[in-house]
Amino acid sequence: MPAMYLLAFAGACVLVAMAPGASTAVILRQTIRSGRGGGLAATLGNETGILLQGLAAAFGLSFLPRFVLAG
Repeated sequence: MPAMYLLAFAGACVLVAMAPGASTAVILRQTIRSGRGGGLAATLGNETGILLQGLAAAFGLSFLPRFVLAG
């Protein structure tokens, strides 16, 4: 693969990672409403959820929520 493609891909990854999403909005809202402690609590909850989702995917369990939520 040419280095140009790898560099373009890396640049696209950086831009996507910098784009704010729904979790950023929730953390910002909690920080504005409740101050620094509320923002840190929202960040901790968000990152804990991401960690658990990553661990589930690493162990091959990422399909479970589909069956649990479907009833």
